[in-house]
Amino acid sequence: MSGDWLFKDLNFELVQGEHVAIQGASGSGKSTLLNIMAGLEVPAYGEVHWSGQPTSAWSAERRRSCRQSEMGFVFQAFHLLPHLSALQNVMVPCLLGGQSGLVCSEAARSLLCDLGMQKRLDAKPTSLSGGEQQRVALARALVHHPKVVFADEPTGNLDTKTAASTLSLLIELCKSRQTSLVVVTHADEAARSMGRTLHLTAEGLI
Repeated sequence: MSGDWLFKDLNFELVQGEHVAIQGASGSGKSTLLNIMAGLEVPAYGEVHWSGQPTSAWSAERRRSCRQSEMGFVFQAFHLLPHLSALQNVMVPCLLGGQSGLVCSEAARSLLCDLGMQKRLDAKPTSLSGGEQQRVALARALVHHPKVVFADEPTGNLDTKTAASTLSLLIELCKSRQTSLVVVTHADEAARSMGRTLHLTAEGLI
């Protein structure tokens, strides 16, 4: 029955280096769609392809490996580890990818300095402002040079001025690294900053 479907006849293709905003009404399934793209949720029907390969045949280990090495994530709630410093939080993806502590530390330090956080490297999340926490989250999403960054309302908890500067930084960093970016956002101004905007409706993505 049609009432059982969250998405139907929905097709979406992301080109390497492309920046796309996804908008839609509350409850339309934007976050669920983002999670499906990122392999965090598995669709009951349909198929997700990554670099031309269907992900349905992947093992749990392949999914985990892809998320750790080829994807970056920025969430509205930041999800920083409270017992780690800003620098240590950013190092986590590199460490999970098997890189040495020295390499991870240098990469994290460089990116945080690029984001103006050079004086806050040793600060714990509880002592950081919302804007500073978001910059740490951006650095963590990008430090391991992913192919795609998925961002779910990445500026939703920030004031207008901080949100604009944070999104600008995210876009600039992704462009410099040829990283694809998919952003779910309610903010029209944020959507206009992206290369393409899609609206999630009952008819699909338009």
